[in-house]
Amino acid sequence: MSEQSRSDDFGPIGLTIDKIRIGDRASFGKTLTEADVYQFAGILGNFNPLYVNTEFAAQTPLKRRVVPTILVASLVSKVLGTQLPGNGTVHIAEEMEFLQPAFIGDTIEATIEVFKLDGRRCRIWFDIVCTNQEGEIIARGETEVKPPCNNCGRCGREQ
Repeated sequence: MSEQSRSDDFGPIGLTIDKIRIGDRASFGKTLTEADVYQFAGILGNFNPLYVNTEFAAQTPLKRRVVPTILVASLVSKVLGTQLPGNGTVHIAEEMEFLQPAFIGDTIEATIEVFKLDGRRCRIWFDIVCTNQEGEIIARGETEVKPPCNNCGRCGREQ
């Protein structure tokens, strides 16, 4: 992966499509805490007892509280927006399959890898894999982004 391009008052602009290659990858890992779940629930107003109530969760087949799947998916957005391609990336689409739950206290690593580039439309597609601290795949999918603009005029954006 190449170095980031231009800088402005908001930090470095992420990688433009001409700086990205198939096979480039980036990851971000985070231990998802009770505070993360409560803050996320508060932002969305989604206080599903499976997320916030230990007694309720103990009565379910899972036996303990889980992390909202969309919180797990948001780790992918963090990688895209801050690492690859980075600042200025526009998230176009994402499809994820959640294979097993993430529990409060799990360390989840979201990894993305470029599998398709379209320089004409200025689009990049990534495979997504999210694993827990045991190395088990808990989620997988694909995402499509527009990387930061390189002012080529093809993408329909101006910077």
